[in-house]
Amino acid sequence: MAKNYTLALRKSMKQLGTYRPEYESAIAIAAQLMEQYDTLTFAFEESGWAYETSTATGTKKAPIVTTLESLRKDVLAYLSALGLTPAGAKKLDAAATAKVQEDPLIAALKNLGG
Repeated sequence: MAKNYTLALRKSMKQLGTYRPEYESAIAIAAQLMEQYDTLTFAFEESGWAYETSTATGTKKAPIVTTLESLRKDVLAYLSALGLTPAGAKKLDAAATAKVQEDPLIAALKNLGG
């Protein structure tokens, strides 16, 4: 199933023009995290959305909820790093623009030419 996420992430990045082969390891990790998130969300739903568990001293947040919260943050971090969120896309655009700026030495040589 992670393969499906990998393909979808790669396709989205190619559509946005942000895909690079160097990102494959990050894409693979993001895909695995997304698969884990979906699997646990399904289990959470099957449990009747049991948000709390009973303890000797009362109730506490169910471990699956804590895990889902952590996975959600991790998935968003990877998606952002890959440019698949608005903020992430903006950062990648800024980085690309910075790389495209002219080398100062070339600019100076052009100015010497007249």
